[in-house]
Amino acid sequence: MPSWIGSRNAEAVTVTLSEVTRPMKAVEEPRSALAQLRTGDAAFSQGRWVAAADAYQQAVDLDPALAPAYNGLARSLLNQHRVGDAIEQARRALALTPANAEARATLSVALDWSGLIDRAVDEATEAVHLDQESPRAQAALAEAYADQYRLQEADEHLVRALALAPNDPEVHRTQGVIRESHADYVGAVESYRRAIDLAPQWSYLYVSLGHALRAQRSYDEALAAFSRAAELCPTDARAEGGRGMVFHAREEHEAAAEHLHRAIAIDPTYATAYAQLGWLHYGRREYDKAEPLFGRAIDLDRDGARIAQYRHALGWIFLSSRRTSEARDQFQQALSLNPDLQGARDGLALIQGPGTSQAQPPTPAHLRRR
Repeated sequence: MPSWIGSRNAEAVTVTLSEVTRPMKAVEEPRSALAQLRTGDAAFSQGRWVAAADAYQQAVDLDPALAPAYNGLARSLLNQHRVGDAIEQARRALALTPANAEARATLSVALDWSGLIDRAVDEATEAVHLDQESPRAQAALAEAYADQYRLQEADEHLVRALALAPNDPEVHRTQGVIRESHADYVGAVESYRRAIDLAPQWSYLYVSLGHALRAQRSYDEALAAFSRAAELCPTDARAEGGRGMVFHAREEHEAAAEHLHRAIAIDPTYATAYAQLGWLHYGRREYDKAEPLFGRAIDLDRDGARIAQYRHALGWIFLSSRRTSEARDQFQQALSLNPDLQGARDGLALIQGPGTSQAQPPTPAHLRRR
């Protein structure tokens, strides 16, 4: 037996081991803000939006002046379609770094998705002014212009974004948006698939793909895309909403209603789901059910073109029950938002005199990506 094994030496060895283990406690101390920022960036690249948001939130809790963490948090929230929260966090990033083109581009996209398109253009224009070499700024301005139907300008900025970052999935998603605005759904599908090739775990890309496939009436493929989005990010109401819209297009009304109600359960502020349920009941002449749904969509939405459509539908609902004064008011408000809305003009003409047939307003294309 070695001479060093004994009661006294055993105690000495114990003390030595104890001393050796003490410094390891430092590893268990709270992580630094920069370490949390890196954790958030890693989770973001993998499409784990909730984990990324949690890490970025911890980073700003540790260091409230860490602007990149606010921008990362904003993007993580936006990709879950928590648009209002994303706007708030992007603004916090800009409060710390007003010349940050990336944060301003994030704010622009969030404003655009919330329906505040004119303000989105303003923010994206400023982002490009701050950094013309930022592909995200160029892409944000392209998307905002597309939603204003300024398609030539949208195309120009998209070309710049692609030249700057040909392998950025977000830039390819924007290309898909612009191709949809041109009614080029085949091209849009191609762009979204390219984005997914570059970032196969990014859930919201499948949402965009699903809507483009739905517009092509490729319903089975669209359902598969929305299902993949829901699998990757169960907290994004748009995946369930997209499935509901596909079932609605296939006239499978019970399944459509089920998925749209699920979307509302995930996000009670998701205006599109209320509107789609309204269109579903409207098409079945269930006006008593459609009316409050359109009313709720009007309360939640910020996009004037979409709200015009909802008011247009309400006008016909009121007219069907001879609530003429309320119908007139809805048609007039719809036209104040969209003077070219022929259905609202027809409604007013019918109120003023006979000779105009009643027609059901179509589901607007503006709901495609939102």
